[in-house]
Amino acid sequence: MIDTCVIFAGGDPVRPETIDRSIIEKAYVICADKGFALAESLGLKADIVLGDFDSLNYTPTGDKVMCFPPEKDDTDLMLAVNKALEMGAENIVIYGACGGRIDHMIGNIACLALIAEKGAKGTIIGDNDIISLYMPCEFSVAYKEGFSLSLFAYSREVRGLTISGAKYSVDNCTLIDSVTLGVSNEIIPPEAIISFNEGRLLVIQSRL
Repeated sequence: MIDTCVIFAGGDPVRPETIDRSIIEKAYVICADKGFALAESLGLKADIVLGDFDSLNYTPTGDKVMCFPPEKDDTDLMLAVNKALEMGAENIVIYGACGGRIDHMIGNIACLALIAEKGAKGTIIGDNDIISLYMPCEFSVAYKEGFSLSLFAYSREVRGLTISGAKYSVDNCTLIDSVTLGVSNEIIPPEAIISFNEGRLLVIQSRL
């Protein structure tokens, strides 16, 4: 069983200052395909490297490498997420999963949905975006200077949505998947408190 797993994926790379090394030092590290190159560029070592390595363009060597065929049902990131969940990770932090192809980005958000459904916490962290997805609960989102807060229904409806500690607060609201009501809110320091009782909620902080 592991508490925290950090995954490096093959999307847009992140700057060194975006990485929280205090978390990585205590985490189990998985590199998915081209995420291996990202970790190496940041001077970080992997506990497992996996994927079909079509993006990396070569297959790493060593007993830490798990090689999969290109003709597979899961993306490389989903393989990494499943491995982390299999090992009992309760907190999964993903770098290198923003930007690039829009179909890959949507697939990466689907990985967050799986993490939430399995009862763990998942976060995609990029230079300009922080993305997480929640099942019904109460949680906080810390203020980050220069970033907005946007909420989207990742199910037909999110019911009982309550937001405090933000410029636009609501109480017992229903958010549906075909509106833009939750876009571009502002957190009032130190944090926003969000709760809901039905549905799946996508939370995005984006650099302004």
